[in-house]
Order: sequence, then C-alpha cells, then structure tokens
Amino acid sequence: MPAQRDDPTLDLWIERLAFGGDAVARHGGRVVFVPLAAPGDHVLADVVARRTDWLRAEVRRVVSPGPHRVAPRCPVFGTCGGCQWQHVAPEAQWDAKAAIVREQLARLGGLHDVDVRPVRAAPQAWGYRARITLVPDGRRLGFRRGRSRQLVEIADCAIADPVLSDHLSAARTWAATMRTAPTRVTLARAPEGVAMVATLARRPAPQDVDATEHLLAATRSIRGAVLAGAGARVVVGDPALRVEIEPGLALEVPADAFTQVHSAANLLLVAAVLEASGAGPGTRALDLYCGAGNFALPLARRGAEVIGVERSPVAAEAARANAARLGLDATFHCDAVAPFLARWPGNPVDLVVLDPPRAGAPGVPGSLARLRPARVIYVSCDPATLARDARALAAAGYRLARAQPIDLFPQTYHVETVAQFVLT
Repeated sequence: MPAQRDDPTLDLWIERLAFGGDAVARHGGRVVFVPLAAPGDHVLADVVARRTDWLRAEVRRVVSPGPHRVAPRCPVFGTCGGCQWQHVAPEAQWDAKAAIVREQLARLGGLHDVDVRPVRAAPQAWGYRARITLVPDGRRLGFRRGRSRQLVEIADCAIADPVLSDHLSAARTWAATMRTAPTRVTLARAPEGVAMVATLARRPAPQDVDATEHLLAATRSIRGAVLAGAGARVVVGDPALRVEIEPGLALEVPADAFTQVHSAANLLLVAAVLEASGAGPGTRALDLYCGAGNFALPLARRGAEVIGVERSPVAAEAARANAARLGLDATFHCDAVAPFLARWPGNPVDLVVLDPPRAGAPGVPGSLARLRPARVIYVSCDPATLARDARALAAAGYRLARAQPIDLFPQTYHVETVAQFVLT
C-alpha cells in the first residue's frame, strides 16, 4: 500500500547495499529500502511505500555520512536512472557486489558456502562505457529517470567515453532529421570516432538513408551508421568497432552486434573465463550465446575445438569473419540455443561456456545434463537468474566450484559473474 500522510520520518542507520541499487536499513523489525544512501550513513528518511514486511523511504537529510560516501560526479545523478552508486566509494561497491552474488546464490539457488571470490575491477571507473543507448520522447533523446518512463536530457555522461558525449548533439540532429522516428539510438566508440545505430519501428525509408548520409558527410568523426527496423538493415559508411579481447587479439564487430560496454573490464572477463575453463589443445567446447566470438576465439586460440551458437545473424556472421581473419578454427551456427541443443547429435563435449542475456538460460541446464560436459562456465549479468539456473545445474549433478564477480558496470549495482560448475 502507498505511504500514509501521517507516516513518521524515520531515523535510520544504513547497513548495506542491496541488489537493485537501494541501500538497506531496519526499523521496527522491518527492512527499509533507501535509494541514494550509503553504508554507514545516519539519515532521516520519509516513507514513500509500505508493505507488510518492508518499507521504502527517501532520504530527507544525511545527519552524518558513512565512511564510504563520496561526492557523485554527475549533475543529474539521482534523477537519471543509469547510475545508482556514484555516491559510494569503489571499494564499498565491490564488497557489495560480491555480497549480492553470494546472497542471491544462497537465497534463490539454495547454494550456501559458495567460494565467491573478491571482485576484479579495471582501473577505469569513469568514462568507461564504449557504448550508450538513448531513448526518445517525441524527437528528444536522453536517458530514463530512475523508476520512471520520463526522459532526462543530458549534456554529457560521466560514465561514458568522452567521445560519445561529444556526439550527443549529432545523435539528436540525426533523430530529428530522419523521417522515421527511432525507438532508440546507440552511440559506440569506433576507430577514430564513433558509429551510430538507429532502431526504427518500421523499415528505413529512403529519406532516413538520405539523412544518415548527410550526417556522415557533415561529421567526419561519425565513421558509419546502421538503420534497422522491421527486419531490414541498412548500413551507411563503416560502422565497424574494434574490440580487444585479450593481448594480441581484437575483434572487428558491427556497431549493431552486442559487445561488452567496458572494454578494459572485458579483458578481465575473458581472462576469468579462460582460467575457469581449463581449455587447451583438443578440448571440445560449445560456446552458447557466443556473440561475435568474445570467448570462442580465445578458446580456439588455445587449441580448443569450438562450436559457437548465436541467435543474431549479424553477430554470428561477425564471429565467422573474425575466425577467418584471425586464422582460428571455430565453427559458428546462427540459431537459438534451446533448439540447437535439442538437435545436438550427442557428440561428447568437454566444456560448455554460456553467456545468456539478463533473463538467463531457462531450460538449458536440462539439456546440458544430457551432454554431461566436465565443466560448465556460466557468465551472468544478473545474479538472480544465475542463482535460478545454478539450482537447476546442481540438480543435474553439477557443483558450483567458484564464482568470480567482475565489475563491468562501475557506479551501478550491476555485476558480471563467471561461475565455474564441475560435474560430480
């Protein structure tokens, strides 16, 4: 039920940060979720929502700041929904993320005493995003407000690569001059500039292509653009990105294919997957949800026999092109994972790597139980769906040997986890 008008102001000591981004305190035996508070803060907070066993409250005043509170860098922090933890020191963010992984695995997965390693983080905590996506309100572009559909127009973004912020006005001009209004516009760092992607509700019209060509001619640092809508895809210029995935190995990826947003942290992610995989010459591996080859190609580089599965035709073709360009022996199938596994002829595999979307991989653990690889390396961007799928893998005979969180998303509550499952 909503808060009542006579709800008192609460005097709270903040205990910790929680999955979802809020801080947590306790009052009268109930949990209180408090956005924009930091561990150790003493705050006065007004109740804004009330349930049977928890409350939500908004900070009225910080009586005394906790030891981990810092000044946020962004002038719209607290309004824009993109970041939740700019006011928290990095070390406290890392501790919270490891605790969240541990708590979700225990609460939702029933897996206690898991070896959750300390978070690995790249030095770049600001200006790290190599890709940002803007959403529209009419012809305006920006980010969403926290817990709202309302638009926040931004002049720059503290966690985005400065080259992306430098092209925000160009992105707005592009959206305003196209005939077909975009449903979102993505800017990605490209060699010597940026590439852009407009997702449209309809097929790109000739006028949209004309507007794009004019934009590229007027702004040389925009290397290329993709217009995509209703099954059609139009490429203007060269919208290719270059993504280093380990020393001496880089992918060339179209701007409309998935890549991790934090390039430096992705190096840590790839290294963690390779370390957990134990792959070497002769290892037979499946890479599910493989994208453009972020894990498959480093595995192939070590002599593994890799088959990748990727639903996106653009990403699957990029994976094939990268393998050919790099001279690596890997095969890629453009298919959804579940039907691919259902058709698998039963050939034995030693290793399965999977990197599913935020919704996780429901149903996949059952298929893996039939294949019985010695190791499953599950790369997750959502601890809750990881915990759900970890429970299913445990029921199929796999032990979660360790979980390595990686901070791919500084200043937010999001965390990537490399989970190593071993057949028992």
